[in-house]
Amino acid sequence: MRWSEDRISHLAHQVFNDLWRGDLIEADDAGRALTSLKNALSNIVRAEEEVDSLIRDKLNKQKKIIGSHDWQLLYARYHREEMAKRGWA
Repeated sequence: MRWSEDRISHLAHQVFNDLWRGDLIEADDAGRALTSLKNALSNIVRAEEEVDSLIRDKLNKQKKIIGSHDWQLLYARYHREEMAKRGWA
């Protein structure tokens, strides 16, 4: 799933506002904090997209039927492994 910059920005604002209202963060510079949050979300989305593409290619080469039980199990396994390699798990 591709995420637009607008969607990431919207999500960053929602997260920031919820954290701020919940008194879970303190930020002297809200703009800077939002920029950091947007960058972090963009990195997460980019990593997920790269991993998804890599896994789908791998499963396609194995001639697995998309959505089959075997495909889903392997997708989950490969996803865990690949995210662990990248330090996201």
